[in-house]
Amino acid sequence: MKTSTAPGLILRHVLLGVLFSIVFTVVFVRLFDFVEDTKNVTPFDRGLLSFMAHHRDPFLTQAATVLAHLGSPTVVVGIALVAAVAGLLSRRIRGAAWTLPIAVVGAGIIIQSVKMLMHRPRPTLYTPLLHEAGFSFPSGHSLIAMVVYGLLGYFALHLFKNEAARMTVRLVTVLVVFSIGLSRVYVQVHYPTDVLAGWTAGIPWLLACLGLHEVLARRWPASGEPVLTQKADKAGDAHSARARVKTLLGG
Repeated sequence: MKTSTAPGLILRHVLLGVLFSIVFTVVFVRLFDFVEDTKNVTPFDRGLLSFMAHHRDPFLTQAATVLAHLGSPTVVVGIALVAAVAGLLSRRIRGAAWTLPIAVVGAGIIIQSVKMLMHRPRPTLYTPLLHEAGFSFPSGHSLIAMVVYGLLGYFALHLFKNEAARMTVRLVTVLVVFSIGLSRVYVQVHYPTDVLAGWTAGIPWLLACLGLHEVLARRWPASGEPVLTQKADKAGDAHSARARVKTLLGG
């Protein structure tokens, strides 16, 4: 493999990561200002909460309850701990052993810091299906699900070479994160803007953890294997094969 291929790939991903981080940070700041200016309840919040309250269904309620537990800090931290231990046992996902603890601690700091700044009460427009204490903005479930399940999906990609399997991992990761956030609105314990804030605050932190892993994995192999080099390796192998054929043909 030519060494220039992977650095070029990583540079493109770094630039995209920085761009997306800036975009979602700006969106989060705008959400924060919007919620603060509208004195906690926005028309968007009121409309979607009303829609959810008037379309309750036993099956949806059961599903939302399960998803609420799946996104709870206790469950998410437990899953992250199991994945971190698995990282200690497998070199391919060694990065999970240290990125997940960092991600969880960082997510917790972000969640509590913003909650203390906003002091937004929980929704009271309709009867909640679950009891939750503490402030509402941002949704901690949504933020930590974005970070932890996003990292789990990222490392899972390194375990599959089949493109169909890799696409399935991506789709399942997105579906889980989206469903957990939506469930918080359905059970009436968060405003929709809380969930959007959780996602938009979680994405930059997730990208920072991914970028840190990719950089350190290249400098210190003991920290794990890079995930973003698989396609680069294939491209490099294909380039080398073409070069060898061209040489044999006298080109």
